[in-house]
Amino acid sequence: MRTLQLAVIGLLILFNAMASAKRVELNWNITYTFANPDGMNERRVIGVNGKWPPPIIEVNQGDQLVINAFNSLDEGTSLHAHGFFQRGTNYYDGAASVTECGIPPNNSYTYEMDVTQSGTFWLHSHYMAQYVDGLRTPLISHPAQEYYQYDEELIVMLEAWYHRESKEIHDQLLSTSEEIRTAPFRPYMLVNSRGGEDLNRTTIRFEPGKTYRLRLLNVSGTGMVRFGIENHTMHVIEVDGVDTEIKSVNSMQLSVGQRASVLVTAKDTAEFNYAYHADIFTDIQSGVARADLPFSSIIEYSQGASLVNSTNSTVDWDFFQDVDLVPMEKLPLPGVHKWVPLEVHTSIFDDHREHLAFNNRTYEMPLVPTLTTALTTGYQAYFSDVYGFKSHPIILDPMEDVEVAIFNKDINSHPFHLHGHNFFIKERGSLDHNPANLTQAGKYPIRRDSITVPPLSYAIVRFTADNPGIWLFHCHMQFHKEQGLALTFIEAPFKIINSTKLPDQYKSNCDLMGIPNEGNAMGRKGLDLPDAPRGPFPLEGF
Repeated sequence: MRTLQLAVIGLLILFNAMASAKRVELNWNITYTFANPDGMNERRVIGVNGKWPPPIIEVNQGDQLVINAFNSLDEGTSLHAHGFFQRGTNYYDGAASVTECGIPPNNSYTYEMDVTQSGTFWLHSHYMAQYVDGLRTPLISHPAQEYYQYDEELIVMLEAWYHRESKEIHDQLLSTSEEIRTAPFRPYMLVNSRGGEDLNRTTIRFEPGKTYRLRLLNVSGTGMVRFGIENHTMHVIEVDGVDTEIKSVNSMQLSVGQRASVLVTAKDTAEFNYAYHADIFTDIQSGVARADLPFSSIIEYSQGASLVNSTNSTVDWDFFQDVDLVPMEKLPLPGVHKWVPLEVHTSIFDDHREHLAFNNRTYEMPLVPTLTTALTTGYQAYFSDVYGFKSHPIILDPMEDVEVAIFNKDINSHPFHLHGHNFFIKERGSLDHNPANLTQAGKYPIRRDSITVPPLSYAIVRFTADNPGIWLFHCHMQFHKEQGLALTFIEAPFKIINSTKLPDQYKSNCDLMGIPNEGNAMGRKGLDLPDAPRGPFPLEGF
């Protein structure tokens, strides 16, 4: 009976959303500008219409979001709506060299996205590590009716911010010099694009008696963030755009790309203020001690009120376990038609650089976007070789149930994000198979688009290949992706061919960037890939 009631409520919400749908059109000129968000270092950033940070985007479920993006940078760019399924609009997923060529300098691309989901998402560049330079913003989709009541919602965008541009960090991490590669560097916490020692810049203001929905987003280029409020309980009601039954916690961790909504009821009086914590854990450089970088600011009830627990924390910092979350929309766990085992390694490879890899294969972007290859190679689109070895392509049949088993043999945590889908989290455990570390989902597992896999641990997720397209699966520690930790799911190639008509801008942008609009990964016919790269490969002893 409960399931039937939820189904009826879901249909009513969908009907109301469709009835009030509108076209939300934004004109974005993507530009360089300068900012000093923590008061410690002014640097060049990437903003919108000459301003930084980019504006927050809010839409309603059922709307169409249209972004007319013009590129005023001196390099390509793109926009990815992180968490949006892009069902039927794979060419608007924004992953450069995967589902588009990118937007050339002094040119444009219009993204037209049907808002079919509700919850907390974000929009960011998916061109190299560009979003680390500031091209990112929350993207909030409101349903016609929420499951839970609250008085006010607040966006809390958390970011480990670097004082250096992304290209400089990229070049350091991929240096052939161990001394350069392992030279320590650190991020600084920003809350809603503001940070520093002046806590007025990061204060969150509460009114007594109100219940707040805090939309927490980790939009960092690197680094897990753990969040908690002294003397306040948080009630989780959403993760990654999936509404959940309430789970009460007093802290939680968000890896890069993850989002969560929590309800927090304010105290009845404004007698005291309270500390909140947004600590950074950096897992980026092997050979360099992983840093715990604490950050605290204030939940303010009243200016000048005493601060409670300013030194002795009451927050419990246990790992936030998402496997036992229960979604409001209860779907059974898919079966297994295809098993995809993935071992995660960091190593020095035979090009004398440090790379990360799935199954010792490092990802490298193809010359021709993978979507273009799928659309222009006919029956050979079903052959993985046509996409190039370095794209790490995995072909999926239509409606195939897929199990991905991630074995993290690295000393660092990794947050893995799947484009085009939510996956069911089936199981977590440690590589030593200690039963004390085993956690399995219940009858209706939680679904997310991003999952944290701690060091020397594993996670098992499943999804159904019900969204034909080209979908990346990658570590969202952005520089880990640049170092090779990614692969490509080629989902139902023949359905892609029969259901996809590329926008004219897609092809013209490729022309302007000198990228072929047909052919295999190298722009040639069929399986003609002479001298296509396959390495580098790990050196023995590393």
